[in-house]
Amino acid sequence: MPSEPPDPRLEPTLRALARPFAAFQSALVTAAEQLRVYLESHQASEELRVDRVKAELGPFASKRIDLHRFVARLGNSGPIEPSMMEAVESAHETLVELVGRKDDLIQWSVPAGEDPAAVVASALAEIGRAFAAARVAERAKAGQLPPPQVTGSLAVYPFHRWTKAERRLAPPLVLDLAGDDLHVEGLAEFLDGGVRIVLLVRGTSAPAPLVRLITPGTFVLQTGEVEGVQRLADHPGPGVAALVSESAAWFVHDPAAGPELWNRLSVLRVPEREPRVAIGGRSAFQQMEELRQLHALVTKPSAGAATAPSAPADPADRLAAWLLSQTSLSDLG
Repeated sequence: MPSEPPDPRLEPTLRALARPFAAFQSALVTAAEQLRVYLESHQASEELRVDRVKAELGPFASKRIDLHRFVARLGNSGPIEPSMMEAVESAHETLVELVGRKDDLIQWSVPAGEDPAAVVASALAEIGRAFAAARVAERAKAGQLPPPQVTGSLAVYPFHRWTKAERRLAPPLVLDLAGDDLHVEGLAEFLDGGVRIVLLVRGTSAPAPLVRLITPGTFVLQTGEVEGVQRLADHPGPGVAALVSESAAWFVHDPAAGPELWNRLSVLRVPEREPRVAIGGRSAFQQMEELRQLHALVTKPSAGAATAPSAPADPADRLAAWLLSQTSLSDLG
C-alpha cells in the first residue's frame, strides 16, 4: 500500500523551529563530548597515563620527577570504580543516541483516536532521557553511585520530574494528527518553560479548541498559515500552535501584545458556518461554546453602554456579528 505524501507544512514548520531546536541539540552534543573526554581519560591504564604525562612534560622534567607518583597524586584522571564507570558509559550512550535522532526526536504522529497529550507525554519522557543522563554522569563523576531508580531514568524520564532549567531548554515538538483528534485540554500541563508544540491538523476540526489553552503567559495560535509558526518560535515562553483548515476560527494570543487580554488576543478569521454536527466527540453545543468563549475573551471592556456599530470592524465585533447571525443554541445537538 503506497505511503501518504509528506505534509507540505512540515518542512517550513521545522525551519521556523530550527533555532530553539538547535539550542537543545547544541547542549546535547556538548554534554556527549564532555563525557567522551572524561571516559577516555579514566579508561586509560596507568602506564598509558604515565606515557601521556611524560610526553607533555618533556625529557628534562621526566628525568627529575617520579612520573608514577606524580600520576598517582593527580588522582582525578585514572580508572574509577567499575559501577561508576558503567553509569557514565550508559549516560554517554544515551546522549549519543539522542543526538543521532536529529529531527526524528521532535516529530511525532498521533494515532487515530489517541489523545495528543499522551503522545506529548511520551515524547517529552523520551527527550528527558538527556537530562537524566546528565544527572547520572554528574553523580558518578562525584563518586556517588546513582541508585537504580536514577540509572533507570535513562530509559524514560517524564516531564513532571524536569527542573525549571530543563523545562526552559526543552526542544519544540511537532505532532501530526487528524482533526477528529484535536483534543487539546491535556496539553496544558506541558505548557511551561520553553515548551513549544505545533499541531499539524489534517481535515476538519472543531472551530476553536485552542481557546481552552489561553493563559496570560502562554502563546496560543490557531491558523491555517504556516508562517505563523515563526511567531511561536520567537516567543520566549511556552506556547502551542495548531495549523487548521479554513473552516475553523483563526486567532492568536500573544503575551507580548499588551497587558490586557483583549490586547493580547486577536481573531483573524471566523467560520463560515455554525457547528451542526459532532466532531471527534465534541458536540455542536460544545463547539459553539468555544466560539462564544473566544468572543468573550476578545471583547474589550466598556465603561458605559455602547451603540452597536452598523459595520463591525474589530475582531470582537466581527465574531459577535457572526455569532448573532447563527441559529439559536436551542437548535444545537
